[in-house]
Amino acid sequence: EADRDTQSTRLLHMALDFVKHHRTTAFLALDAFFASATVFELTNSYWSIHLKQPCLYVLTRAKKNYIAYLIPQASPSPTPGRPRKYGDRVKLYDVFETYQDQFVEASCQVYDRVETVSWLALNLMWKPLKAPVRFVFALTSRGPIVLMSNDLTIEPLLALSLYCARVRVETMFAMLKGLLGVFAYRFWSWYVPRHSRKPKKNATLKVPQSQHLDAVQRTWRACESFVMLGCIALGLLQLVALQFDQSIWSAFTGYLRTRRRSLPSERTVKAVLAQELMKDFYSLKPSAMMQEMRDLACHPYEPSESTEMLPNRQP
Repeated sequence: EADRDTQSTRLLHMALDFVKHHRTTAFLALDAFFASATVFELTNSYWSIHLKQPCLYVLTRAKKNYIAYLIPQASPSPTPGRPRKYGDRVKLYDVFETYQDQFVEASCQVYDRVETVSWLALNLMWKPLKAPVRFVFALTSRGPIVLMSNDLTIEPLLALSLYCARVRVETMFAMLKGLLGVFAYRFWSWYVPRHSRKPKKNATLKVPQSQHLDAVQRTWRACESFVMLGCIALGLLQLVALQFDQSIWSAFTGYLRTRRRSLPSERTVKAVLAQELMKDFYSLKPSAMMQEMRDLACHPYEPSESTEMLPNRQP
């Protein structure tokens, strides 16, 4: 049970598999849930001999109760005993007051706007990892923020921009869930083992029986295919918004109290496309199949001996 993957390590294993397969480096921007020594140790475990650096870097937000230590300076004269490994104690969120005169102002992209921020970068010893970690302190319009990364040379403004860009992933999942219903699939199978929603009760995961493996694999493949099709549909909505923004706004008949930007959202594009598709259904030629289906719905067809079941349609 001690070696069982947790939610954080499972994500790191997926990222490590990606960099191994593509033989490249990657940067992983995560929230404060992943600010643990286990995540940083696993990230530093895979080293590229060719690049002479770790293949995976992690950027996450430090929790408010975290404490670090200054890197001790080497003593000019030898002293008895073991050299100090940790310097003075530093409470991270007190840095905004104690090191206030060392902060530098610069312009940076913070979420959806460019603003002037004050930043400071320090490489400090972090006891849970027993190694130095780069901490980026930033004062933004949303308040103070402390970021931490195993990349000791990352630019502070780049780190802040990368962390703020991760909110786009949350927006994508919100659109997939609320707009397209991608996660509302119902591909159940009696052969898939049931597990509790509480992680503590899943210490020993159940394995499906060998004769049911094909059915379980088909179930998972159906779920993944459904989600992938939803992602493709979301990408098509975004592509239409980028290419035909003026046409979308001219055809939009809904009400928006405030239009924040010229680019239409995925929800707006979906509403316009649904509206245009309905117009197409009702504006087909009289001899088209959709028109015949609508006529049959309004006036049920009553066959007789003198009429054919499938009359020839005129072009």
